[in-house]
Amino acid sequence: MQIALTETQAQAMIEHARTESPREACGLIAGRRGQATQIVQIANIAANPQHQYYMDEAALGKALVGFERQGVALLGIYHSHPNGDPIPSPTDIRHAAYPGTPYLIIGLKQPHTPQMAAWVIRAGRVDPVNICIGDQSPEPPPHSDLSRPQQIAIVTSAILAFVVMILLSLALLPPAPVIPR
Repeated sequence: MQIALTETQAQAMIEHARTESPREACGLIAGRRGQATQIVQIANIAANPQHQYYMDEAALGKALVGFERQGVALLGIYHSHPNGDPIPSPTDIRHAAYPGTPYLIIGLKQPHTPQMAAWVIRAGRVDPVNICIGDQSPEPPPHSDLSRPQQIAIVTSAILAFVVMILLSLALLPPAPVIPR
């Protein structure tokens, strides 16, 4: 799994983090097949925004509906650590609500040399995700998606296999016993 960002997109998130500092900045990354197409800033309405983030629910919902309408997927959730490294905090791990979705963190411990790292958080387990930053799209992974004809062939063969199994099961049933009168 990886997230591919253009240099402009990466800089936009870093600038958002710097602008919001000392508060944590947060937002969404949307796109297709791991390639980001848009970065959406979301207001942090946490009670303690210097140490955690909580996205404005109305803005979050509006963005997710917009992604659906545009035919793009949620690729990641980003936020900043204004005085820390880009490593998930215990609070980040505890509040991770989208298992399987990468969480990109911008660490501003060294404000002039910000760092980015992405993580997938599932049931308290944290695994790194590769970030590819550059203006050229990375090569898509081989066999990343099935084509429409391949999908149809798989579904058709599964249905045929099911029908054959039912017919075979019925053919192997013993004859019905004679009912005495």
